[in-house]
Amino acid sequence: MREIPFDPANDDIMERLKSVPVFDSLPESHIREAMRAASIRRYEAGETIIEEGEFDNQVFFLIFGHLKITVHGTEVGQLKRLGDVFGEMGIIDGSPRSATITTEKTSLVISLDDAAIGSLGEASKIFTQAVMYRVFAEVLAIRLRKANQKISEMQDELNALKET
Repeated sequence: MREIPFDPANDDIMERLKSVPVFDSLPESHIREAMRAASIRRYEAGETIIEEGEFDNQVFFLIFGHLKITVHGTEVGQLKRLGDVFGEMGIIDGSPRSATITTEKTSLVISLDDAAIGSLGEASKIFTQAVMYRVFAEVLAIRLRKANQKISEMQDELNALKET
């Protein structure tokens, strides 16, 4: 992994960030301010970004790449869209990581550190936290819907097996 501080003068990254759904409605000046607490991380294929069971205070936004999500060694999903968010649950409740995230190919992510957000000026800190929690709520709602659908499908399969 190679990490560099976020450079708000990097127009290519700013253009990508403006395409991320959570940021697309924000003025560029607000994005630049929020990203002062960020760094850019480049991972090569096969590298681990998050390890199941570990503790940290990072949240990540995928800029490009292909990531695999595993729980107890079983693949449970993938991330490959610009703006896909991961690592948010640990920020919300301080619990250990619930999954391992590894790169399938070279990937670039924006990493936001909870402590770095706290070091922003008060107005920027409040704004950034509000944006992050909005993102977290949206992501968790989508994941909950998918989990509920999967539970329903599995219940149907279980009921069908009981009938045989």
